[in-house]
Amino acid sequence: MTKKTLICLVGVVAAGLAAWFAFERADTVQDGGDDPAVAASGDARASRGTSAAKSRSAKSQSAKTAAERRSEKASSARRAKKSADGAQKSRPREKPALSKSEEGDEETSRTPEERALDERIEKALEDESLPAASACVSEALKCSVAEIRQNMVDTLGWFGGKALPELTPFLADPDDDVRESALGEWTSALADIEDDGERIAAVESAMGVLNDDDMLEEISSEYIGVDEKLAVESLVRIIEGDGSKAGIEKAKETYEFVTGDEWTDAAGAAKWIAEEYEPPEAP
Repeated sequence: MTKKTLICLVGVVAAGLAAWFAFERADTVQDGGDDPAVAASGDARASRGTSAAKSRSAKSQSAKTAAERRSEKASSARRAKKSADGAQKSRPREKPALSKSEEGDEETSRTPEERALDERIEKALEDESLPAASACVSEALKCSVAEIRQNMVDTLGWFGGKALPELTPFLADPDDDVRESALGEWTSALADIEDDGERIAAVESAMGVLNDDDMLEEISSEYIGVDEKLAVESLVRIIEGDGSKAGIEKAKETYEFVTGDEWTDAAGAAKWIAEEYEPPEAP
């Protein structure tokens, strides 16, 4: 091979290598390569894509309506209530031991009328007769002896849900112990009632007589988890009724919790039912 041929061959190889390097450089620049500006632009596009995806996800989550959220909350509350009520019903019901006064005890001495009333209450429990017990309620409510009123509460409590109407007025008893006992018996009796309409009717009656904020808080929780139309209509009756002031205020607060709207008037409640209420799904 001549020197001239060798020089030409080297030139061709060099030109080929130069062309290959130029092609690779152009491809690298197009992909972003080591160019900071290009790389940053790509990162920005990727970041915007991620942010957009997150935004779409957030919007999707917030797309649930208030009614759907209330429905989920109500379903959860119904499951919890069903479990609690089942536990209440599973407890064996034993007849309570009624308190008795001793003859000659000045602190617990009673008039003949009071003793007769106490005996009738005891006999009603012994005979397991709700009509006989109910016949004693009016007199027991007027009785000044807390122990007799307590015996009345214990006796009514033994009859369970059937005695809810008779138990309700004792929720406002002037004696703290009798009142707390009445609440316990009333709550246990309510667990016997499966129909939401009957339960809410009992709650509505109780809200109308109560003045104790703690007791109102506990009883008003029964509105959570039931059919919202049923709850709202009941709360409107309490608010516009002539019951206790504390009960009316608690009803307004419960109305706002159930509907998500501030209480205005009955017309506003009717509008909420017409526009926002969604019947519960069949179990």
